Amino acid sequence: MKIIALLLLANLGIALSNKLYEEHDRLVTWRLRNIVNKYKYLATGNAEFSQWIEKVNNAATHSSFSLSMLTESDFKSYDKQRQMLEDNITQRLNTLRSLISLRKGGKRCVRFYQHQENELKNAYKLSNQRKEELYIMGWDGMECPARPVIQGYEKPLWFLASDV
Repeated sequence: MKIIALLLLANLGIALSNKLYEEHDRLVTWRLRNIVNKYKYLATGNAEFSQWIEKVNNAATHSSFSLSMLTESDFKSYDKQRQMLEDNITQRLNTLRSLISLRKGGKRCVRFYQHQENELKNAYKLSNQRKEELYIMGWDGMECPARPVIQGYEKPLWFLASDV
């Protein structure tokens, strides 16, 4: 009798663990599909972001539980960095718009700031690595040069205005 009770308990434990596993698998799949639905239109124009959405979608439809969990975790890390970098872009754009509206530095500087603004608007579509490189190169806080650029002095091309 005790053996039968132990076997029943063991089978019940296996059945419960399978049900728990299936429930976790459904939950992860649901979260991945929510990511795809939330971001698929936002990723338009950004190749790296689009690839991530495709990867998340594939994990939601074709992957094992462990691979789905890993994909979700990796995407969240990527997205956190992307959002931080895009927040930096937005802050700089707001600063540039303010400088432009105040006509800070005169006509030459306004054109310089307008050029930065245009370049930064396009930066939303870049990969996280490229956004980070541009940030390190000085897009944050880059001010209009006080005097003309000396020949031979290298400045990032995406900051040069047509007459600077």
